[in-house]
Amino acid sequence: MLGMMAARLDMMVFGVAGMPVGGMGVMGRLFVIAGFMMLGSFAMMLCRVLMVLGGLVMMLDALMLAHISLPVW
Repeated sequence: MLGMMAARLDMMVFGVAGMPVGGMGVMGRLFVIAGFMMLGSFAMMLCRVLMVLGGLVMMLDALMLAHISLPVW
């Protein structure tokens, strides 16, 4: 398994070394696009986490309200 991963790394390094200088601009643009996609997915994940935490706060609030309103015997 490790030998296969090392072979892939060698192929990638040799492929980048053989790339013409003008082709690096294309790679740079692809990295920028990938970066924007990662930022967008991070923002979406953060939004979802905040929604879950908001639901947790609402659930705890309802639990405390129900606990307070119960009659004491």
